[in-house]
Amino acid sequence: MNSPIQTPARPDVSFVIACYNAMDYIAPAVRLALDQTGVSVEVLIIDDHSSDESYDFICTMAEQDSRIRVFQTPENRGPGGARNVGIENVRGQWYAVLDSDDLLAPERSAALLKRAEELGADMVADNLLLFGEGLSSKPYLDEPAGNASGIITLDSYFAGTRMFGPKPNLGFLKPMIRTEVLQSGRHRYREDLRIGEDDELVVRLLLAGLKYGYEHQPLYHYRKHDESISHRLSSQNSSRMLASETEISRAVEKAGAMCRSYCARYDSIADAAAFTRSVDALKRRDLISAIQALVERPKSVRHYSMPIKVRLERLLGNTR
Repeated sequence: MNSPIQTPARPDVSFVIACYNAMDYIAPAVRLALDQTGVSVEVLIIDDHSSDESYDFICTMAEQDSRIRVFQTPENRGPGGARNVGIENVRGQWYAVLDSDDLLAPERSAALLKRAEELGADMVADNLLLFGEGLSSKPYLDEPAGNASGIITLDSYFAGTRMFGPKPNLGFLKPMIRTEVLQSGRHRYREDLRIGEDDELVVRLLLAGLKYGYEHQPLYHYRKHDESISHRLSSQNSSRMLASETEISRAVEKAGAMCRSYCARYDSIADAAAFTRSVDALKRRDLISAIQALVERPKSVRHYSMPIKVRLERLLGNTR
């Protein structure tokens, strides 16, 4: 019988998986994290108070592989809260987020660590490979992010994170981060954000002076769900993002980093929040409030073309 794989006291990579009702997907996500080639790993699974059988299942997985460590939140804290539990318990040299329904190429970790070493980066991300039921797999970014050296600067990140912008949003990337940066205790996910928590953390890290490297190979496999469209358009979530971004804007100004690209990013979030407020008002048949939201942010009216575009793309088979 083969001896179980032992986790080094300080593995190369600690994968943190926030798990909420993830029975349909969690097993392959964990297996591919454990099967990373050329690196030592541990996998921390934080069950965010699931109502299905996820917790019992991942506990069984942990009994079979000592590299898996399981935690459970006493109440649902959202992805940011669950990942904060992971940050507080990681032992690896690099922290890597992995969503419970996503997958990884086996060489991903080694490739990103090599890229980080080449660039002297404190965090590093790769392109995404989009996949899902009924969808043709394809890279998320057609062109490399950042500058010619492979660095995503603060300005290029601002320019690449306009909400509903003309280009794919860099906030969807899944960077690996040096654990020592996070273990200082200064940097954590905002737990009030249910979307955009990754983006908010990256901005804070860039403002703190971290170097962000990029690898153009699509080694992180990002699963697309139909229901994610309506989730992103939640007025509650967009309002929380705007409140968070207002705090970010003060930090940007304090750091002397205010620029045209940041102003465009801020405006895009404010427009998205106004648009979702308008949509919710229409659902309540409150026409006056719907119009008022658009009057406050006139450019937000252009987003009403999005649902039509999405339906057309689905019919033509081009949905991302």
